[in-house]
Amino acid sequence: MSNAKIQMFPSRANAVIMNQKILAAKRGIRLLMRKRDAIDMKLRELRNQMANKEDILDDKMRKAIFSVTKANLLGTDFKPLIVTNSRVASTYLRKREQKIVGVTLNYFDLEITDNTPFPMVGLSCGGQQVQKVRKSFQMALHEIVEFASLEYMLRLLKHASHQTNMRVNALEYVVLPQLTATAKYINSELEEFEREDFYRLKRSQAKQLEAKLAFTELIKTRNMTEEELEKYVKRGGNIQHRADVAFDSSAFESHLPDQSLREVYLQRHSIHGVKMKYDEHAAPDPNIAEFLQRRVQRDPQSSKASFISLRTHLTLPSSSESSSAHE
Repeated sequence: MSNAKIQMFPSRANAVIMNQKILAAKRGIRLLMRKRDAIDMKLRELRNQMANKEDILDDKMRKAIFSVTKANLLGTDFKPLIVTNSRVASTYLRKREQKIVGVTLNYFDLEITDNTPFPMVGLSCGGQQVQKVRKSFQMALHEIVEFASLEYMLRLLKHASHQTNMRVNALEYVVLPQLTATAKYINSELEEFEREDFYRLKRSQAKQLEAKLAFTELIKTRNMTEEELEKYVKRGGNIQHRADVAFDSSAFESHLPDQSLREVYLQRHSIHGVKMKYDEHAAPDPNIAEFLQRRVQRDPQSSKASFISLRTHLTLPSSSESSSAHE
């Protein structure tokens, strides 16, 4: 399943996208591995702190319990503690937050006020021992809160390390092989397309070459007699070369291609009613001479070149013909 490719059309754009995704996956793996290493370093640090706090906490609790025993031994009066009920809190537990490599860690902070609960305890005797017991238990409570905060942070970091490790494994063993397989598939398909285009180009060039050879053979053999064809074949020539393309040989049947082109040219211009300069059957217009004389009289400054060009364009008869006409 990890090597299954993504269903994607093989194109240049998708190949570029796949390469970018592969680079992003590798960069993400490196960043997550660095994050995992930082979390592991913090976990080792917290474990060392918990080991040290555990010894200190045992010592503080031992001292606090021993202070109570010592106070009872000295005859401290704890009876007011039983009959009275204090409604004023002297300690508060605050929740704090801190971030380590993007992981939010919650810890607790103990606040101790100056309000002393049970002020009547030790009133008759043992008041000093009561203060010692109170102070020793406050110190023990402070160590307990710190140890609990460390243990809670340790659990959160373990969970974050587990998630980060799962993400690294997913990227490294699932996502990255899938992207690599897809990119490999796209590149192979693009190479196959290039090979097909190259083969198609070569085949087209080969067909063009075969057509040229067939045309050359046709030119060589179209006017040969049977004896000349036999001699040509014996020398190694082909009467009819193989070609995958067909061409029109009707142009070789005409003996006067220039005349046929001229006829088509004249026919095309005759459709639009244009008088051709080389058409011998076109009769000159009898009103052209009068038109030109009127134009010269109207504009004596007109040049001789413009007059000649206009005369040529309108197929004006020559001067000899005009003089004979006047005679």
